[in-house]
Amino acid sequence: MHKLLQDTDVALHVRAEHSEGPRWDALTRRLWWVDITGRRLHCFDPESNCDRSWATAGQPGGVLLDVHGEPVIATPQGLATLDTRTGTTELLVPIESDRPGNRSNDVAVDSRGRAWVGTMPFDKQPGAGSLYRVDGDRVDRVVEGLTISNGPALDEAGGRMYLADTLSGIVDVFDLDPITGEIGGRRRFLDLSAEGLWPDGMTIDDEGMFWVALGRSGAVHRYDPSARLLAVIEVPTSNPTSLTFGGEDRGDLYITTSWYDLDPADRLSQEMAGAIYRCRPGVTGPPSPRWRPPVDNR
Repeated sequence: MHKLLQDTDVALHVRAEHSEGPRWDALTRRLWWVDITGRRLHCFDPESNCDRSWATAGQPGGVLLDVHGEPVIATPQGLATLDTRTGTTELLVPIESDRPGNRSNDVAVDSRGRAWVGTMPFDKQPGAGSLYRVDGDRVDRVVEGLTISNGPALDEAGGRMYLADTLSGIVDVFDLDPITGEIGGRRRFLDLSAEGLWPDGMTIDDEGMFWVALGRSGAVHRYDPSARLLAVIEVPTSNPTSLTFGGEDRGDLYITTSWYDLDPADRLSQEMAGAIYRCRPGVTGPPSPRWRPPVDNR
C-alpha cells in the first residue's frame, strides 16, 4: 500500500510553456530550470522569490552548472555555456552534429563530473534518440534506439542507472560502475504503456529510492529498487515533467510542470500548469554535482 502525499504548494507562480530540467545548486542555493518550448533558461532564488531568465537560441533540453558555477545548456547542437551578462552562448561539446533532426532532451551529472545527455527527434520518430556519456572531451553513445530519452537518474551507491523512454511509457534500469561510468545489464523497471502514462524526469533520494514525474497522471511516484510503489505526490495539473531535491536541508522536492502538452480545454481549466511546485516528502536528496568541462583555461 503506497502513501499518498498531497501537501504541495506553488514555489514559483509562472506560466511557463514547458518547465523542465530542474537542478538545485547547493553552493548558491538556486534552482536552475529550463522552459523548453519557451526557449528560456531560468534561475530561481527561493529566498527572494526572484526568477531571472535568458533567451536561448534553440530549445534547451536541460541545464547543468560547470565547476565554476556557470550555466551550461543542453542545446540542440550539444552542451553550450551561457554568459549570463551578455546572453550569448558558446558550444563546447557537439553532440549528434550528424543528426540535425534531433535535439538534446535531458542531462544529468555524476559525482565524477561526467555529463549524461539524452537526445530525441523533433518529429518523435521511433528509435532515433540516444543517451551519451560525456567524459572530458570524450563523447560516447551508450544507449541507442530511444524515442524520447529522459533522465538518467544515477544511483551510484547502489550501482544502478535508471533511464526512461517517455513516449514508450517505459523505464529501464542498468548496472552502473560509478568509477568508470560503464553501464550494462539492461532490464525493464517500469512499463506504464498500458496506463498511457509518460515517465519523464527523475531523481534518486538519499535512501536510494527512485522518483519519477509521470505525465498524464498529475503526480510523481516514489519506488524502491524492486519497483514497488512507495508514495504518490499529486499536483493540480496533468503533466508534471521533472523533479529535484533542494532547499537548505535538501528536504524540499521541486516539481516542474507543462502547459504545452495540454489540450486547449485543459489549458483553460488548469490555471497553474507550467508552474513549479514544492513539497516536503519527509526524505532528502542530493544536490546536482557540477560538470567538469573538457578543457579549463581559466
